[in-house]
Amino acid sequence: MTPFSVSIARFTGAAAPVLLACVPAWAQEATNTPAATQPAAGHLAVRERLQYVALSDDPSPADREIDKFVATTTLAYGLRRDLSATLEMPLAYVSVDSPGADEREFGINDLSLSLKFRPFQADLGPVDSVRLAFVGGVEIPSGDGDLSSHSWDPFAGAVFTAIIGRHGFNQSLSYKFNTGGDEFTMRPGDGREDALRYDTAYLVRVDPASYTAETTAALYATLELNGLYETGGDNEALLGPGLLYEASTFAAEATIGWPVIQDVDERPETDLTVTLGLRLLF
Repeated sequence: MTPFSVSIARFTGAAAPVLLACVPAWAQEATNTPAATQPAAGHLAVRERLQYVALSDDPSPADREIDKFVATTTLAYGLRRDLSATLEMPLAYVSVDSPGADEREFGINDLSLSLKFRPFQADLGPVDSVRLAFVGGVEIPSGDGDLSSHSWDPFAGAVFTAIIGRHGFNQSLSYKFNTGGDEFTMRPGDGREDALRYDTAYLVRVDPASYTAETTAALYATLELNGLYETGGDNEALLGPGLLYEASTFAAEATIGWPVIQDVDERPETDLTVTLGLRLLF
């Protein structure tokens, strides 16, 4: 049981067993924006995400239109109450339409292995909490053709989370040091330049308006801004709404993103993203 869960139990008395069910490992974490939450020690959280990405205006020699589907499995394990390890394994299918010929590719994108350490947590009420976490890790090359960057790329960042009443806010910054990469790449951040990711998410609990002893789940509306700046000058950010449904041992999510900043010369532009997800806690 996490300190957040303990605070709920002390504050809500008889209703605590039900309220605890509404605070899983990824409590109020939006689909594409990290949060300073993690599984309790000895617990495993599994997350499956399927994302569709439409790309265009490819700067490579062939003016290609690209449709990409990425299925990502994320495993997060609590090592201590304030420390967890995460492994991300993305599987991709890419359809490329170009004037000369069409191409299809199926394989594994680069993997990601990281640690999350939460040095600060202040529980302000039964469901109110402010947290700060630091994340560090490495992207591991899959070696799978054009789907891999073929380089070991370390990254580090920080995540801030605030849950106040029905409202949640997440802010994440992460910097990746690219040690290799291709001149032309379809995946943001896999080029030759270093990459700064900046993600912001706002969540509001739509239902229930307040927790009671009968509460078994919660529905949130989300709004996310997800951006990536590369030191070569490319900068792209997507904005979009979503829904998150959280229960005691699982959560379901869906979101859409459209470009609001698009200054990209070294890779294709993103026209649209659609993401569906399922989270399980063991």
